[in-house]
This record gives sequence, C-alpha cells and structure tokens, in this order.
Amino acid sequence: MGKNWGNLILFFSFIYLLTIIILNKQLYSKKFNFSQFEKKYYSSQWAIPHSKNVISDEDLYAYAGFKYIKGLNPIHLAPEVPPLGKYLIGASIYLFNNQRVASLIFTLLSLAVIYHLIYFSTKSNFASSLGVLLTTLNTLFTDQIIHSPQLDIFQLLFLLLFIILFMVYRKTNSRIYFFSSGLAFGYFISTKFFLLSFLIINLTLVLYFLISKTRMIKSFIELTFLNVISLAVYMFTYVGFFMYGGSFRGFLGVQKWILQFYSSSTIDITKLLGNYLSLIFFNRYRFWSEGYPIIHYQYWSFFWPIIFILALFSAYYLVISKEYKKNDLVIFMFSFLIIYNLLLFVTPIYPRYLLLLFVPLNILIAIYISKIIHRKISIFKF
Repeated sequence: MGKNWGNLILFFSFIYLLTIIILNKQLYSKKFNFSQFEKKYYSSQWAIPHSKNVISDEDLYAYAGFKYIKGLNPIHLAPEVPPLGKYLIGASIYLFNNQRVASLIFTLLSLAVIYHLIYFSTKSNFASSLGVLLTTLNTLFTDQIIHSPQLDIFQLLFLLLFIILFMVYRKTNSRIYFFSSGLAFGYFISTKFFLLSFLIINLTLVLYFLISKTRMIKSFIELTFLNVISLAVYMFTYVGFFMYGGSFRGFLGVQKWILQFYSSSTIDITKLLGNYLSLIFFNRYRFWSEGYPIIHYQYWSFFWPIIFILALFSAYYLVISKEYKKNDLVIFMFSFLIIYNLLLFVTPIYPRYLLLLFVPLNILIAIYISKIIHRKISIFKF
C-alpha cells in the first residue's frame, strides 16, 4: 500500500514539474545569442562603473560560461565566483545551444538523489517520494527552472551527492565512496564563494563527528583527507588559469583578491541580522542596497513557515529518538541545519540562498513522517 502511495506521489511530482517546464519551454528552446549577451555585458555595471544597465547574474554567468568554454582564462571575467558552475553553463551552450538546459538536468538529478538519500535512511518508497514532492512544490526549487541559469541548483546537487556518498562510506567503509564524497565536496566549494562553502561543510562535519561521537583520530583523518581531495578539485577547476601559464603563487593571489573583493563590502551586517527569518515567515527582508529597503519575494509561499516549523520539530524528535539518534543521515542533516542557519543569520541574503536550507528540511520531514507511519503500523500489527 505504501509503495502504491509513493508511486502516486512521484507521478504527481513529475506532472507538476513537467507543467512548470512546459509553461517555460520557450526558455529552453531559445538559442543562445552571443552578440546580445556581449552587448549586455559591455554596457553593464561590470564594464562601466555606475552604469544603469544592470546585467543579471543569469546573463553574466551565461556570457562568462560561453567565454570560458571557448578558452578564456577564468580570472578575466567574473572571477569573484569560482569557475565550475560557469563551465557547466558554457557546456550547456556548447551542447544544446542554450544556457539553461544544464540547470534543468541538475534539477532532475537533484530530485533523484533526494529520493535515494531518504530511501537510504528509511527504506520507504513513500517517505522518499514525499521528500521529492515537498522539494518539487517549493517555489525556491522551481524558481531555479524559471530564472536560470543560477549556480544554486548546481551547488545543491553537489551537496546532496556529498551527503549520500559520505553516508554510504560511513556504512560500508569503502574507500571508493570516501574518495567520491571528497570529489563532491570539491565540486561544492568550486561553484560559489569558496570560503563560505568550505566553512559550511567543514563545520558541519566537525559538529557531525562530535554528535555521533566518532573517535577523534578517525574524525581528524577523514576530515584531513576530505579537505585535501576537495582543495585539489578546487584547484583543478582553474585549469584554464594554469593553461595560460598561471603559477600556484598566482592562484593564491587570485584567491586573496576574491577574499578582498567580498571583504571590501560596506554593508552594515547589524541591520541585516536574522533577515532570512523575516523572509521565511513574513515575506519581507532588507536588501543591502542604499537605505536597506524592505523587499518582497514574488515566489514566496505560505508553506515556507509551515515547512520550517514542522522540520524543526521533526529534527528535534528524530535526534532524541532512540531509533534515529544514531542515524548518520539524521545527525548530518541536523548538524548542517545548525551551521547553515547560523550562517544565514549573519549573511546578507537573496531568497535563492534558502534553497540549501529547505531541501534538508524537506528530507527531515519525510524521515520523521516515515518514523510515525512505521510506528503506527507496528502498533497495528501488535
């Protein structure tokens, strides 16, 4: 019965997602026009200081991705963001003559990994399907289809891949899965601002090791090798820089410039503390432009606060549950949510930053509902 309901939920999720795609099919059938994007870039704020012709992140990444795939040194265009995501967008242009197809592929792959991640923990088709449905219905997720290409959907998939590969490693002690999880870690930090991404995973792992009471020596060894692998991947994504004669010292200089680029911001963080909670609960948040105006997100949903609160309850009861308090996935998700919430609390946000928050929340809700159903079935059988 549970399997039948699970299949029905998956079918509904597929139909809903397909509807979104069909309604926006022109975005995925439109051919990439390089001249148009080049004109946008050279009249934008990136080429002309204080220009009123602002180029969006989607268009900037598409233009940069095309130039990268044609051989441009990645530090010469939009260097403030690591190159991997832009290479993926460039590959989409090269293969499909459209900058958005890669986002669609990563969207579908993310749903597949969410299903398998929940199934890995619960062995429940129903719970796994529910996690897919909750993610599909989230407007932050479908926004990645409508306003693409963005880097967040790429980073989401890499995060999910890291988690599932690391979970399988913890269960099987297989070196292949450990190495693969290190690669996914590297892809994650190579998609958006390196330092924040690097801290997110490392702090999550440290907290996870502490809660799961992993032996200190084992934790240190795993953390060290994961960092070595991920940093090697990060360096490799700058292959275009090294092909043009860049040195390791030059690479470090680029990273220093990126850090200075972000640290030179004049944003008053004290005016934005906890800004993400106001967005989740009331659809209002302060943007970090002059005067810190209050902004509303057009795709906000009243389900956001419901999901947020329900997930917090789910996380709490799962962590204190005898059955799940030693569950690696639950502990890791719980650790990640603590770290990511703390980061969001002190970070100027765009709504899309909440994508990495809500997907783990959906996963914990699905696992908790699976626990409740399993308990009721056991009582009924008894």
